[in-house]
Amino acid sequence: MSRSGFFSLSLLLPLLPLLPLPAAAQADYPNTSAMGSMGDPGAPWYRQCMAVRPAQPPARDIPPAGALHGLRQCGAQDRYYDTRQRPGATPSDWEQVRHCAYAESDATVLMMLYANGYGVSRNHDLALKYACSLPAAPAEMDGRVAHLNERALHHEARPFDQCDDITSGYMGGQCALIQDRLDSKARAVKLAAIMKTWQPGQQIAAARLQQALEQFAARRADQETDMSGTLRDALAIEAHGEELDLFAHDVQDAEKGKVPRYSEQQFQQLDKKMNLVYQRVLQQPAQKDGGPDMGTVTKEGVRITQRAWLAYRDAWVALGAVRYPAVAPHAWKALLTQRRIEQLEDFES
Repeated sequence: MSRSGFFSLSLLLPLLPLLPLPAAAQADYPNTSAMGSMGDPGAPWYRQCMAVRPAQPPARDIPPAGALHGLRQCGAQDRYYDTRQRPGATPSDWEQVRHCAYAESDATVLMMLYANGYGVSRNHDLALKYACSLPAAPAEMDGRVAHLNERALHHEARPFDQCDDITSGYMGGQCALIQDRLDSKARAVKLAAIMKTWQPGQQIAAARLQQALEQFAARRADQETDMSGTLRDALAIEAHGEELDLFAHDVQDAEKGKVPRYSEQQFQQLDKKMNLVYQRVLQQPAQKDGGPDMGTVTKEGVRITQRAWLAYRDAWVALGAVRYPAVAPHAWKALLTQRRIEQLEDFES
């Protein structure tokens, strides 16, 4: 689910070998590649990782060697989350996920499968071993190991997830991307169900609107998101998703008769206010109180996003004309203008 230049969801993470290998090949356990050192052998998480090192999966859980070749690049993490979201997922469904995870050496998925008992018997030692095989910052590794131990001690029923104990900006972005992909699929299903009975002209207008929406959402993500912090990727993904969520919500409301009812005068007032705020943003000093006003967001980025927003607004009016003809064009413009004002005002603070 790579959109607007975001990184790919497929994480082919290193996996501790399941069969004995020469000592040199086993040197990456526990996985300290993201720690900048060999890790602290005296740390509790390190000792616990070493204690479960001998753990091996039951032979019945490992796919036949002949089945692995056809599963290369099968997308274990996408399969895992899709199956978890599927009502009534069967043992056979989970078997496919597990076989894919073994084929891709995806320790993340195997950790979650054995922690949750999805298609396998719950196995704390194996879940912990796979957790120790993942590259992680020290705090992240310590938190994940402690979390798995707490689950085993208290028999926690809530599903365990790789994103439960993240501390790094990198994993924050990865987890935001995972959620965004799931949200996108659910959103697409709902919109498809709504629009499947629309007339051809209405569907054409909707397709054009969704293209304009994607451009605006992408610009909100890459041009109007402050990318100076460690969570920049997560914030950009969330900004993109928020616009798509608003659109889906607006369509669902309109289909129920909950349409905007602004007057022409209200729109004119909002439009005037937006233009004033927009000009203030573009005219404010580049520095204020010794620091940047908008982080990494530039005035040119705001201009680019504003142009994309205008195209999106006009595409909404075009859909409204053919699908909701009783709603005046200025009402749609007023609804979207009110939201745009709030976005622009964030850059004045």
